Amino acid sequence: MDADLRSLIDMLEIAPDEQTIKSALRNFARACGYDRFAYLQTEALEITTFNSYPEAWQNIYLRGHYSRIDPVVTEAKRKRDLFFWTADDWPMRGSSLLRRFRDEAVNHGIRCGVTIPVEGSFGSTMMLTFASAERNINTSTPLDSKEALQAVLAVHYRLKSIAAATAMTPKRTLSPRETRCLMWTAKGKSAAETAMLSGINPRTVQHYLDNARQKLNAKTLPQLVAIAKDRGLL
Repeated sequence: MDADLRSLIDMLEIAPDEQTIKSALRNFARACGYDRFAYLQTEALEITTFNSYPEAWQNIYLRGHYSRIDPVVTEAKRKRDLFFWTADDWPMRGSSLLRRFRDEAVNHGIRCGVTIPVEGSFGSTMMLTFASAERNINTSTPLDSKEALQAVLAVHYRLKSIAAATAMTPKRTLSPRETRCLMWTAKGKSAAETAMLSGINPRTVQHYLDNARQKLNAKTLPQLVAIAKDRGLL
């Protein structure tokens, strides 16, 4: 494994907070010749992001729901393998909205990059991108897709672990079965549908959901889902 990538994975494993994770990703990006990084997780129309992009661009991206038209996100969901991209290609295959997206991205220093996509659980997609303001980046040691995948998973699980440790006390940690039933509930599944998907009966599903509501002090299932998402449990 490349020494820089090995160092990144090691740093992610021991990172005590999000700031340390950001520092490790910035250092790796620079070692590879890139300016910035972006970790993104998409689930249906919802997105979670952790990045070093300019705050102005982050606000534009989220307000404009740009993840729905972002060519990098679209390609990541389709390809499921490491790929290089350049904003110079986007106007040729898009609408006026896509051209506006391209212009705004370039104006904020995002012109080319490499993205490592990973298929997550429950239909989600995780991706780690390293981007540059330059037209092209020539790296002396190109990323290996299988090794890069380890970095994406390391970022994902470390962020999730830190969020859970920050938000939860031991008494309020959900069990794996409670979490699984809650995940399917968040997908809009009924107790009967969740029972079929999980191989248990509907009463047991309801039991796990009731336990989860008590642990998180939620009065309704929608409130339970919202609290769990806020605390990084889903």
